[in-house]
Amino acid sequence: MKNKLIWIITWITIIGLGTYVIVDHYNKPKTAYIIIQEAYGKFDLKKDLEKKFIATKNKRQKILDSLTFELKLLTKAMDEEKGANKDKENLHNRKQAEFYQRRQTFEQDNNQLSKQYDQEILSQLDQYVSDYGKENHYEYIFGNDGNGSLMHADDALNVTKQVVQYINDRYKGKK
Repeated sequence: MKNKLIWIITWITIIGLGTYVIVDHYNKPKTAYIIIQEAYGKFDLKKDLEKKFIATKNKRQKILDSLTFELKLLTKAMDEEKGANKDKENLHNRKQAEFYQRRQTFEQDNNQLSKQYDQEILSQLDQYVSDYGKENHYEYIFGNDGNGSLMHADDALNVTKQVVQYINDRYKGKK
């Protein structure tokens, strides 16, 4: 009788501990983190928009280079004549004003375009990370951006590579 009681208590304890372990494991939120700079840098949308930005910037620079060349030619022609040719001087002044105006406009446009592209990239990245979290049943995905908000995490929780693959697949229309 005493042995039966010990076996019953042992089995109740084992079942209770097993239940506790299972319930405790499944009640913990599934969390992970990504290294934001790595995900951002490897995001194909960022690479595509960066190429587009560089092409636009280079086109604008060619226009400025052409204006600079015209100004140099006008300056050389005026120096060779050494006379006061008001028409060439007026043309030079207009070209110089146009150059400064365009340079300023292009700088402002480049800054605005850069900000627009950054916002587009970050917005899409946020959406894709959110979608990844939902599809993979994460309650939290933390961003490690090096500003102290995530001071330590187990490398096993780092899902940056999986997220980069996912966001690039989504961007390419694979998912």
